[in-house]
Amino acid sequence: MFTFLRWFAIIAREAVGERNQMTQYKFGKWIAILTLVLGLLAGSVAAQEGEERPPVERLFITETNSERLPNIEMLMYGRDSQGNPLDLSVEPLAITNNGQPAGPAQYLGNEQVGTLTIFLIDIPTGVHAQLPAIQEAIQQYASPEFMVEQVDAVGVYQVEDTAVELLAPDYFYNSVRNLFATPLTPETNATALYDSTVDLLNKMDSLKPDERMAASIVLITDGTDATSTRSGPPDVINRALELGIPIHTVWLDNVDINLDTGREYLTNVAAGTGGVSVELSNTADLSLIWNRIGSFRDQARITAPVGSVGGGTANLEVSLAGNPDVKATTTAEIPDNVPSVTIDLPPEARALTLPSVDKPVRLRFGITVSWLDGVERQVEAAQLILNGDTSLPYEIPLDKMDNFVINAANLAYGNNTVEAVVVDDQGIRAISPVVLLTIGEGRRDIPDALDGGQSLGRTVLIFLLFVLVAAGFAGLVVFAARKGLLSRSSVAQVKGYGRAAQQRIPRPGATKKAVPAATASSSASQPQKPVAYLEVLDSVTAVASPIPLSETIVRIGRNPNICDIAFPEDVTLSRYHANMMREGHSYRIYDEHSTSGTWVNERQVPEYGTELLDGDEIHLGAVHLRYRRAH
Repeated sequence: MFTFLRWFAIIAREAVGERNQMTQYKFGKWIAILTLVLGLLAGSVAAQEGEERPPVERLFITETNSERLPNIEMLMYGRDSQGNPLDLSVEPLAITNNGQPAGPAQYLGNEQVGTLTIFLIDIPTGVHAQLPAIQEAIQQYASPEFMVEQVDAVGVYQVEDTAVELLAPDYFYNSVRNLFATPLTPETNATALYDSTVDLLNKMDSLKPDERMAASIVLITDGTDATSTRSGPPDVINRALELGIPIHTVWLDNVDINLDTGREYLTNVAAGTGGVSVELSNTADLSLIWNRIGSFRDQARITAPVGSVGGGTANLEVSLAGNPDVKATTTAEIPDNVPSVTIDLPPEARALTLPSVDKPVRLRFGITVSWLDGVERQVEAAQLILNGDTSLPYEIPLDKMDNFVINAANLAYGNNTVEAVVVDDQGIRAISPVVLLTIGEGRRDIPDALDGGQSLGRTVLIFLLFVLVAAGFAGLVVFAARKGLLSRSSVAQVKGYGRAAQQRIPRPGATKKAVPAATASSSASQPQKPVAYLEVLDSVTAVASPIPLSETIVRIGRNPNICDIAFPEDVTLSRYHANMMREGHSYRIYDEHSTSGTWVNERQVPEYGTELLDGDEIHLGAVHLRYRRAH
């Protein structure tokens, strides 16, 4: 049937070409309507009779790193059946290597990778009045509210016989503004919507400035197509699903063709590919598309031991433990002679508490280095890296790699990453799997396996200082006694003899002054008056409401060990989701690279934070809060 449509479109164009201008316009309009109806019918039949489409719900692996053997590290993201991002910080993952189960996966946090958004606009003469609104919509996305410069990229293409480039993918807002300095002009000839969309889908990988980016297409059109000969309606959805690229659709009202099937087709394209469908006239709904795109900016870094590691190709499959059909595959090439590094620290020794992280802490570690081919080689250099800070590496003594101590100076409360890096005599560099140290605030409590003890030099220095201070004080007392500056009772008091050491003897006639009541208790023991409150409007976790706010920094998230306000049963939150920083008599809220983002009054909190005003409503995943100033 679709072959018939192709021939029908060719014949229709020939027939239109032989008529005068007025007749050509009317005849062409009805040909377009008839072709659209038949095209949609053909698409429906093809979708029912064709092969089963790939699912919207799936995982994507964008980067694989085999430097951390016996672990392999992957950068990845996922989509659910509605096209929303999966929270891989809480989703259990199953991993196999060459068909054999590998070790448990570990979430290491998110990395900001960025997105590629391609606008494909179809502007026949019937939508001429909406050209300014189209330009405003694209410029709305290319703004600080929705797009991050030098992280996200945006491109603009126009539908003709194929997709024509108006703006190649670019990282800057001004590039979009400069493009629209010359207004858009409608296409007077019939446009090939299906052909242009499929052609653009096929070259999306080559358009990515960073091959790891999550890509999407925003299709702005009336949904009609009278001239496509290479692709049909179902081809657009099928190809987008094969590539894992969602198509968001923005429907234009064509005054020349009053047909609702175009709108229905665009709704089906968006729903079928995991996108969002809106009408251009409903400008408030456009942010639904922009927010969906931005939710894929960050990707999860996942690591897992891959079982028996040997040279050659590791064929890895990652799937959701609760739904094995949602999966992704990748390969990693592993040379035979690469070193493998592990940090020897048992899991039970990876949590500690410290009263302060401002001063260096002596911590004990050990590393083991082996080679896949079993040949023992020499390690030429070894370093320990804390929290990814390569500017402050800790040199590992090569003769004490199994037991060494560092003065860790760049620790922080919460999760801290520890990595070992070695270079062997072949010049091959290897990195250990990441070990997470969780630091809580409190009395010093470090597991024995991790505790490096006090520095001998520091202990000797403290002892010498104590001796010097004691000797100086004793010398001062002796000098004062010889000069007659101390009475017998005073000397006795200093030495600790008699009643003078227990109580002060008042001079005759002296009046004892009353001690003010305020000095009876320290001001620090008085509770601090709240600056503001958080009202809990919606949460799975039972939390007393309202929550008073008075501290300088208030951490919010799912993990009660590192957060001041915790919602442990709300899996939609990241472990450390956001923080509120006090600024005078109000607070500013910041997102802490959470998976689902932080929203204030339906607007996503930018990197520089959002100042909270009385009555502002805050969404963190499914948790709904209201901010109230104290009066």
